[in-house]
Amino acid sequence: MINISKNLLTFSLVSCLASCSVSAESSWFKQSQFLKKLNVKNTNSVQHIAVSETLGLGLLDKQFNPVNTLNINAEHLDYRSMPNQSDLGVVATIDVNTGDIVLAEVNIKHPAITVKQRFKQAQSAFDAICLSSHDNNIDLFTVDVLGMATHYSIYQASTQQWQTKEVNRFAVGVNMKSCAVDELSESLYITEENIGVWRYSTNPEHEVVRQLIQLPDGLEIEYVDTSSAGDVVIVSPDVNALWFFNASSKQVTSVDLPKHLSPKTVQVTRQGQDLLVNVFDDNSETLITQSITAQKRPDIKVNNKVTGLLPYGQTDPVNAYGDAADDPAIWINHTNPNKSLVYGTDKKHGLNVYTLDGKLLHELAVGRVNNVDIRYNVKLGNKIVDLAAASNRTTKSISLFAIDKTTGEPTFLNDITTDLADPYGLCMSVKAQQISVWINDTDGLFQRYELNLDAYTVSGQKVLAKKTMEWTVPSQPEGCVVDDETQRLFYGEEATGVWLKQIDSNKPDTFIAGIVPTLAADIEGMGLYKLDGKNYLIVSSQGNNRYAVYAVDDKNQFLGAFDIVNNWQNMVDGVSETDGLAVTNSALGKQLPNGLLVVQDGRNVMPKAPQNFKLVDGTLLKDWINQKLSTINN
Repeated sequence: MINISKNLLTFSLVSCLASCSVSAESSWFKQSQFLKKLNVKNTNSVQHIAVSETLGLGLLDKQFNPVNTLNINAEHLDYRSMPNQSDLGVVATIDVNTGDIVLAEVNIKHPAITVKQRFKQAQSAFDAICLSSHDNNIDLFTVDVLGMATHYSIYQASTQQWQTKEVNRFAVGVNMKSCAVDELSESLYITEENIGVWRYSTNPEHEVVRQLIQLPDGLEIEYVDTSSAGDVVIVSPDVNALWFFNASSKQVTSVDLPKHLSPKTVQVTRQGQDLLVNVFDDNSETLITQSITAQKRPDIKVNNKVTGLLPYGQTDPVNAYGDAADDPAIWINHTNPNKSLVYGTDKKHGLNVYTLDGKLLHELAVGRVNNVDIRYNVKLGNKIVDLAAASNRTTKSISLFAIDKTTGEPTFLNDITTDLADPYGLCMSVKAQQISVWINDTDGLFQRYELNLDAYTVSGQKVLAKKTMEWTVPSQPEGCVVDDETQRLFYGEEATGVWLKQIDSNKPDTFIAGIVPTLAADIEGMGLYKLDGKNYLIVSSQGNNRYAVYAVDDKNQFLGAFDIVNNWQNMVDGVSETDGLAVTNSALGKQLPNGLLVVQDGRNVMPKAPQNFKLVDGTLLKDWINQKLSTINN
């Protein structure tokens, strides 16, 4: 239960009809249901933006006289400045006659309002709209009468392009009255009539969960607005008060208004220690301006940011929704590197093969395969092929595939039966032409199987194998990778960190990396990236959607973490809840001269679809590592 307390502040309440310098000819202040004070510098002409059901959309001066108007009967108002362009902004409103959302560009320096987009939903209508801005984008959130919230990308600063591209869609329920976004805390606030205010994350990669900001029972909660400093203000026409929600402390405080007021809408602007609040009084049908002084800025704690790498592309989604895509491997075409492929497991279906631009080429319905790995130049009978191995939870086995060295197309060979109850993580190693498969179980059991390739010609074209090692770890493992040159096996224990096994040694395994503040369990996928002759272990931290990097040739030094973020230009969403990953430093043609990083995306949005794999240019990873090394060395 959120505590509500009286906020003892110094404030003045004035009706601008009585004491502000309002032109007698101007009726905008009297007839505007929405009025926003703009933080505008170096201009005296435009000070406010207003929305009126009778007058339209207007830019107003200090005395609330119209400077430029748009003749449209409208309701709702939200405004954001263009990224890095304080003289330009975006306003969103709803045409009450047509139900269209109207998005317009606002020029403050040379006052003008220009409609850029109009759109509506064919099978529904909008209850609420609000804007959000960040480094390179302006987004729009809508809530319709059927209870669906939709996140759109509407403007991209890098290309100066207007667009209406769906980012995400999720259910919020009906009877929603308004919404507002606080960028600092990445929060979307939606008012639900007779319930309260719901708080969601604006990050499309986050799980859709909501927190109730509960206000006194039985009230009609009407409107919410936010300032650029993180102030959140809520009103109800049933109570003569303003409620302030602090996103950091999660506390609600209130300020009383005169008893005769019935606040229906609210617009808030932060100016230093002053908070300017415009309230439309439903009783008198008049705007009231309140200036609150000594109102501290909310102390919003922003998560430690890490560098974000942009995916250049993504694979086609797997066949079914749910936890399906899991682990990738990169097959390198050593003759034509630009024809290399990405292998990916679908643990509800089988093994998929994709091009470097993400198109599905092949799918083999062999069962619930979980992890996959590849080794090269294997002699099977009279052929030289490449070899893939995958853990198969349907058959409780290791599934083997021969890969055509020219086309990369896999052919199922046979299963190697294991005695594991639930085969899970898997990786391969090779030494002196002896290929081994390392496989683990969800109960912590780890095993090594040495493949007998010579048996292929005398056993009905089947590869045989022998279990040669077994051990357990305290809790559930999964991801693993082997450095064949040094015969080092790195494997993850999901809840704790990373272990190192020296394959040719009898020494106990070494715990080399635990959970640090920038990471969170579970530890999942693993891959080795080589740069300037040294190996760097890339580990997915599923608990907070990040990737840790360790200099395993330099005492396993932790270099830091990065995440994979939305590529707005290509409309490729970022990555969350990664299970498996694969990485190579090998040049894969002119487009990928420093290799490739492939990661599983646990929540595929923009638009919503079953899980898939995201593709990141290895140059971005190389540059990130070099930057970290430069910082450490200096």
